[in-house]
This record gives sequence, C-alpha cells and structure tokens, in this order.
Amino acid sequence: MKNPKKLILQILISSSVILILLVGLFIFVIKKNGITEFDRKSSDYQPTVVKTEKTTPEFERGKEIFTSDCNVCHKRRSIINTFRMTNGMMNEMGIDYFKKFITNQDSLTNAKDIYATTIKDDYGNLANSHNFKYSDSELNDLIEYIKTEK
Repeated sequence: MKNPKKLILQILISSSVILILLVGLFIFVIKKNGITEFDRKSSDYQPTVVKTEKTTPEFERGKEIFTSDCNVCHKRRSIINTFRMTNGMMNEMGIDYFKKFITNQDSLTNAKDIYATTIKDDYGNLANSHNFKYSDSELNDLIEYIKTEK
C-alpha cells in the first residue's frame, strides 16, 4: 500500500488541475459566446411598461402642494408608506377628519385625539405639526393626489 500522505497529495494536485482546467474552459466559453454582462457595472434594462395615464389638473395641483409642503418632512420616511398611512386614515376616519388633521393637528393632539397622538408618536413626537392654511379647493386637490398616487 502506498503512503497515505502521498496519496492525499496526488488527489489534491489532480483535483486542483481539474478545477483549473474547468475554470479555464468556462472562461473560454463565456468569451467565445460574447457574454459580457459580468464586465459591466450598469444594466441596459428598460422597463417594458410605460406609465401613460393622463392626470387631472386637480391631481397636478395636489402634487405641487405635496411636493412643496408635505415632502419637506415626509421624505424622511418612505413616500409610499406616507400614502398608505394617509389613505388608511382617510378610509378609517373620513376625509373631513383628514382635512382637520392637515389644518389643525395641534388642536387634535391637545385634545388628546387618539388618532392624532398615535400618528405623532409614530413620527417621533416631532415639534412640527400640520397646521397648513389651505383653501377647500387646495385640500381637495391634495386629497386627489394622495388618493390617486400610490
């Protein structure tokens, strides 16, 4: 019987040679077939679905309001989460409550309104509150944007 150390050494050398040959063959096949995706840092991916929905003037005005006012604080959190939470509030509490929350959040939290205080807690009890001075038309446009944009 051969020396076990020699046998293990032969197996390791044979395995290494086979592995090197397989890697070389793999690289050769990739280069021969022109596969270069592994060399690029960016992708040529283009989405096949393009959003072509037309928006209303109310939606656009609401988007402007959201971008100029709401996005100042809500960009810290995912905008999608903000829309989900806001749509949830409108579904649960109603649009009239949402309008009060946007224009008089301080009054609601001072009155210990459970929904307003819960949301304030969820946002870390920030010192700022919703006390915007919007017209009914502006509030309706903002609601149009939030309900439509998801």
